[in-house]
Amino acid sequence: MFELTYNNSIWSFGYIINHDNEKLAIPKFIYQELTINTNTLQMFITIAQIGSISGAAEEMGYAQSNISAKLRQLENDLNTKLFFRTNRGITLTDNGKDFYAKAIKIVSLTDDAINQLQHPEEIHGNLKIGTLQTAASTFLPQILSKFHQQNPQVELSIETGTTLLSAQRILNYELDGAIIGGKVSNQKLVALPLMSEKLCLVTANTPDIDIDNSSLLVFPVGCAYRKTLESWLDSKQIMIHHPIEFNYLNAIIASVSAGLGISLLPQKVVQPYLDQGTLKAIELPDQFSILPISFIYRRDYIITHSFKQFLENLK
Repeated sequence: MFELTYNNSIWSFGYIINHDNEKLAIPKFIYQELTINTNTLQMFITIAQIGSISGAAEEMGYAQSNISAKLRQLENDLNTKLFFRTNRGITLTDNGKDFYAKAIKIVSLTDDAINQLQHPEEIHGNLKIGTLQTAASTFLPQILSKFHQQNPQVELSIETGTTLLSAQRILNYELDGAIIGGKVSNQKLVALPLMSEKLCLVTANTPDIDIDNSSLLVFPVGCAYRKTLESWLDSKQIMIHHPIEFNYLNAIIASVSAGLGISLLPQKVVQPYLDQGTLKAIELPDQFSILPISFIYRRDYIITHSFKQFLENLK
């Protein structure tokens, strides 16, 4: 009995004796080797995160036909369907979701191991960090500056979003971690407390502001400041009127100054405008004016050298 590898397949050979007393090798197929590498896994991850083959092809700089062919080959190799195809794009099957989580970890571990071997004296890697816009305009820049000076070879990507959006993106492996406001109760996430943030209700610096009938200038649903403001209004039995959503912190501040409505923001952010007299602050009870700020990441996250250094800088 012997084995032979040919064309990525394993064959086993046994022997029989024919009528002429000759020994003949009889092949028996054992299994097909998988032709999967980290490039294949990264392609699959990109398709899953973007939600379309054409979008993934554009992101990776390949022809769509090439990506489609590679995906078909991957599904054939695994003997399973990884995506549901619809007119609106593609979504992961249950098997695809399981494979996606494992593929993320394999690629992360492989990249980290290669970086350590190739650059033993310095830290390399990629980090995608989510944050609140308010954090990005106050304490985060100093942390990022220190981290970058210590680890100039690490590629950083900072993406702003609400607490809810950042948590969802972490759970989907699209962010390594994020700075959030308030609490997220999900057993799959680890939360590292950073600080308590002082909030204040801000209005235009004009007399006789009618809080009861003012429009709320807020970030999209999922924002901790918006949730806290709505809770305070509910405690005062004030009906919520005309919430106006913004994606940018500066736009909220400018619109409050112009008298469009009211908002709840960190005092550190609005203090310069309070000093200038363009905004006026209204104190709220502690339960509505103190917000815990934390850094969250997945409990099953592979702690790479670059991520470990980032955590050290947050302390």
